[in-house]
Amino acid sequence: MSAPEPEAKQPPIKPTEFVTPDRLSELLRRRNLPGFIFLAGHLAATLLTGYLVSLAMGMWWSVPALLIHGAIVVHWFAPFHECSHGTAFRSAAMNRTVGWITGTGLFLIPAYFRYEHLAHHSHTQITGDDPEMIPMAERLGGYFWYATGIPYFYSNLTTLVRMLFWRFNAAERKFLPRRERGNVVMEAWSMVLAYGALAAVSIWIDTAAVVLYWLAPRLVGEPVMRLIRMSEHTGCPRVRHILLNTRTVLTIPLIRWLNWNNAYHAEHHAIPTVPFHALGDLHRVMGPHFEEVRPGYVNTQLHLMSNGMKNSTAQDG
Repeated sequence: MSAPEPEAKQPPIKPTEFVTPDRLSELLRRRNLPGFIFLAGHLAATLLTGYLVSLAMGMWWSVPALLIHGAIVVHWFAPFHECSHGTAFRSAAMNRTVGWITGTGLFLIPAYFRYEHLAHHSHTQITGDDPEMIPMAERLGGYFWYATGIPYFYSNLTTLVRMLFWRFNAAERKFLPRRERGNVVMEAWSMVLAYGALAAVSIWIDTAAVVLYWLAPRLVGEPVMRLIRMSEHTGCPRVRHILLNTRTVLTIPLIRWLNWNNAYHAEHHAIPTVPFHALGDLHRVMGPHFEEVRPGYVNTQLHLMSNGMKNSTAQDG
């Protein structure tokens, strides 16, 4: 994890420097079928691992089963993220519907995230402007603390509560247009009402299914997602340069499928409007030009921890 660097003035990178206009037009084409296939596969995996949890009840392998199911559950962030870009499906209605359902399952307000994430793309790795930076992870202690998921859950849940009462902080007023704040509040209330309805039904029919198959896996699986999210930018230079400030991780097809190709994260940042199903093709064109392309998430985490240890030692010394 490199020490903070001053923002460098870099010339803007144009996608057509790497991709011909005709090829770019093809890559940008949005389709419904890949989204439906990935969504169906993700739903099937969720049901299968949920069934595994039910079989493991009271057995020694209940904890591993819960962890596996949790890893699938937290990866619902992948379709949520794609829907926020409007690239999961060609259908705007499908993007909105799937975005709201997955966002509710993750405690993420779709309209809020959409504008926060837009600011992240516009100001990637720029201190004070990128609302998704994880500076605590650039030291070893902060890396492990963030990996627990505790700071993330605290931030998400307190944000949800604040949005119910129109309590926008200075950073949020910076990236949330005034005209959209009412939508954010409305979505926050719709999510809380959905949670209340689920709780009421669970009490009425006397079932712990919501806890067992959603809340508990969501909690234990979140560290997996935190490690993946840290792989995307942590330790990359804090400059406005798409070839330098974002990391792509070359991983196995199963994980690429699970995160909807978001492992090609530098490619996604280079041209955010390219749908998830075309990122592999974009990688074949742009991959050699990125500064940070690493083999596997384990290798990437070892790299981050090593740099975090170096930073901690240097600062302590």
